[in-house]
Amino acid sequence: MRALSLLSGVALSTAVLTACDGGVTEPPFLPETSPTPTVETTLTPEPTPTVSPADLESFRAFAPQVETALEARDVDFFLEIAMTSTITCPDEFEPRCEGQPPGTIVEGIWLGRWQIEASLLTRDSFRERLAAYLESLANPTVYAIGQLSGDVGGTVETPAFFAVVGSPDDLPNTTAVFEFEMMEGAWRMPLVSEISVLTEEWLSGKCTECYDHWERWEGTP
Repeated sequence: MRALSLLSGVALSTAVLTACDGGVTEPPFLPETSPTPTVETTLTPEPTPTVSPADLESFRAFAPQVETALEARDVDFFLEIAMTSTITCPDEFEPRCEGQPPGTIVEGIWLGRWQIEASLLTRDSFRERLAAYLESLANPTVYAIGQLSGDVGGTVETPAFFAVVGSPDDLPNTTAVFEFEMMEGAWRMPLVSEISVLTEEWLSGKCTECYDHWERWEGTP
């Protein structure tokens, strides 16, 4: 009986595949499926940030901001870019180390005299001193700019860039030098020097130990 059922099944299948005219038809095909397209994703690399070079051309482009801040006596501008430095006690030249245990960290902003001495002032003290200096100038002006590449020691790190500042009505007694460095593409100010010596050299461009390049600032009388 099982064999008979199988034979009957075969005969039935053959009958289905046989057309009325006796021809054999092909079984119907499923519609052809299109291959799934391969999508290639191209990642666009993030643009590399452009870092300004530490050169005189870049400093010239930055100096107008210094000039504007001076004219406005904008102490906050200088505080925002001022660099905080540290000293580890004991240090015989740092008054704030007196009475402090060894290893105490003293931090602040440098204010001093060119290649002679400098004080690491607290942020509040620096603000007061700088504000008093700017207020004392009848006409705060950028007189000249300069660049130094060679090592001169002290607190000056090179390459360094300078804005020679003062009041045109009394430059010999009002000159100060604002020092700037480029750090991670931004200009920072590590030091302000009150000039008590070499004033003439800073104002004339004849101080080879102070800078490699010196030039009068645009529009300076």
